[in-house]
Amino acid sequence: MVVMNPADRNPNEVRSIVEAILVTAEAPVSPGRLLGVIKGLNGKDIRQAIDDLNDRYDRGGHAMTVLEVAGGYQLATRKEFGPWVRKLHDRNQVRLSQAALETLAVIAFKQPVTRVEIDSIRGVDSAGVVRHLLELNLTRIVGRSEGLGRPMLFGTTKEFMTHFGLKSLADLPKPRELEELLAEGQQKALDLAAAGADGDEPRADGEGPQADSDEPHEHGDDLEGIGELGTSAGTDEDEAGGSSS
Repeated sequence: MVVMNPADRNPNEVRSIVEAILVTAEAPVSPGRLLGVIKGLNGKDIRQAIDDLNDRYDRGGHAMTVLEVAGGYQLATRKEFGPWVRKLHDRNQVRLSQAALETLAVIAFKQPVTRVEIDSIRGVDSAGVVRHLLELNLTRIVGRSEGLGRPMLFGTTKEFMTHFGLKSLADLPKPRELEELLAEGQQKALDLAAAGADGDEPRADGEGPQADSDEPHEHGDDLEGIGELGTSAGTDEDEAGGSSS
């Protein structure tokens, strides 16, 4: 274990060490974890190193930035480079259907919440999609309700915050912001429907109208996908091979 003497502390060295750790980390690294690896530092040193890194990335026009995600720090590409990064990693992307996004939004904003409450809000049987989200580790069972039958309570995971770039659940859109996102999503749906009625063909590059509003969506870019919720009808059995419980 490397121990840094406060008297000999070199900000440039600290910054480089923190950068090296973040480059090789597969998940967000908490300040406590960084302090455990680099002995002799304090929280202020870590914060300064992160700020210095982002300042250098900004001034140098780099594609990278350090984000505060899920209670830790993570090195990530800037949002504007997302289209190119997705082309490279397209086969490994986890995709969520509109039904999955709706259910995930309900869990995120109402947690802890039972499946019956999810079904009531969405107006459909969500058993299959709830199971699918559990398998993706975006949601988890956080306990049991005190109600009749003590049904399971669902909440989101650290993986959820990582994928959507959230520092904490407090970063979820506020009610007014969510209403604006919903209105924007509904307007987009109306625009796409109108374009489809005019005979427009969807473009291969994904910039034109989509043929089906229930097509899977990639997650991990931002919260706009959660905000753009539509209205479902029927059941979501297709999310988990057609079964429900």
